Amino acid sequence: MNKNEKSSKFRHKRVALVLVASLFTSLLAACGSDKDSDSAAADGKTVLNIMMIQQGAEPVKRDNPILKQIEEYTDTQLNITWVPASAYDDKVSATIASGKLPDLMLARRSKESAMLNAQLSGYFWDLSPYLKDTKNLSKMSEEAVKNATVNGSLYGIPRERVLARYGMIFRKDWLNNLGLTEPKTPEDIYTIAKAFTEEDPDQDGQKNTFGIQEDNTMELLKQLSVYNGGPNGWGLKDGKVTPDFLYPEFKEALDLYRKMVSEGIISADFSIAKKYEYFNKGKAGIYFSVIDDAATRHVDMMKMKDDVEIDVAQNFQGPEGERVRGTNGYDSLLVIPKSSVTSEDKLKKIIDFLDKLGDDNIRNLIAYGIEGTDYTMQDGKVKKIPGSTGAGDVFNLRWGVQTGTKGVIQTDLEKKIDQTIKDNADIAVTDLSASLISDTNTERGANLSKDMTDANTKYVLGELDEQGWNDAVAKWRSGGGDQIIEEFTTYYNENMSK
Repeated sequence: MNKNEKSSKFRHKRVALVLVASLFTSLLAACGSDKDSDSAAADGKTVLNIMMIQQGAEPVKRDNPILKQIEEYTDTQLNITWVPASAYDDKVSATIASGKLPDLMLARRSKESAMLNAQLSGYFWDLSPYLKDTKNLSKMSEEAVKNATVNGSLYGIPRERVLARYGMIFRKDWLNNLGLTEPKTPEDIYTIAKAFTEEDPDQDGQKNTFGIQEDNTMELLKQLSVYNGGPNGWGLKDGKVTPDFLYPEFKEALDLYRKMVSEGIISADFSIAKKYEYFNKGKAGIYFSVIDDAATRHVDMMKMKDDVEIDVAQNFQGPEGERVRGTNGYDSLLVIPKSSVTSEDKLKKIIDFLDKLGDDNIRNLIAYGIEGTDYTMQDGKVKKIPGSTGAGDVFNLRWGVQTGTKGVIQTDLEKKIDQTIKDNADIAVTDLSASLISDTNTERGANLSKDMTDANTKYVLGELDEQGWNDAVAKWRSGGGDQIIEEFTTYYNENMSK
């Protein structure tokens, strides 16, 4: 019996997929007899209707010069609907429900219930048979492809991310003001955060700062657990694929987090706080995120105050040595819906478009912008022009590595970030479950995960005691968690452990 046959029970059980599958089937039936709409413009260019995430304040204009160059090079006409990030996932759901889908769209959280259901129901083209002969897509990151694959099929192009990306961003000037050194252990994080809370790090004579900004993702908790020796999300324990909160290392991290909340080191409103807000206002001195945020999310603050100095740290020493919470190698998929792209001819044109986005000249265009407008060349390197927007949200079209092929003149912080990410790739701890499938997780995983997040939040706020948190864990296990463990373990043993 081959791997696909062994895992067929995961494809065909479909308890939770009935409604979704029937919806998708009806949509496909409605659209399947139609020809690909607007497949060619009057000038012969391939027309692609795209839905893409908008992270900037304004959507990219139709006459954007970078977009125009991409169209010219790829021989396409790109009709892009830009959707603000805050509304993007809801828009995806509404678009799927309407049945009026674009030719290409960004799909986030591809292993969570709704999007996983769509993939398992055959709603998107399986692209794996079409990529082996492509120039660039055939060279995608193996880690990204592995973790994006579902039961042997790749239902979208994963947008690659470096592995060693998570860490600590902090106010180096505050550290210097207090005569402290860069943290090397989880204990150091606590010591510095406490000093930032109690010892006037901004030297304004007032007790108006606190150590660590958090939001509802509780990123610090995830990283502390990894530093302690626990898994990143899910790991292998006693031969079973097991969630982090069933490890003692996680509970140690949770207890330290609770202590920091009780001491005001983490603001008690973290669950509703906006990311970066307290840090950018000079109220918090540390937060945990992807470390490249340090160079991009605080430009205005650094312009307003010349003495602000931001730094990053990633190499924390724990019981298992130095470890970094890693990414899954990708953060979303570029998917091609079958209901709108009904022929292989149109499918291959879209794949060709995506493949050309990996050519050096387009990589450089997206990474640096236009020479003379966004950058100049100095000593053979790209020098960014202050205030230039570069590619802006056009950058979100890319799927491969985020850098271009040219050398770049960087700030000391940017150099440190890039070197740190490169140096720590081998110690990045990835989530074992990223490449696994469980029917129960597809059906109930999101709700079960939310219940545990709520329990963690209430525990660190003091709203649950030890017994209350243990009861929440027991409820997770009896409510389907143990079944997820068994199904993940079976899938891992049959497909991933060889």
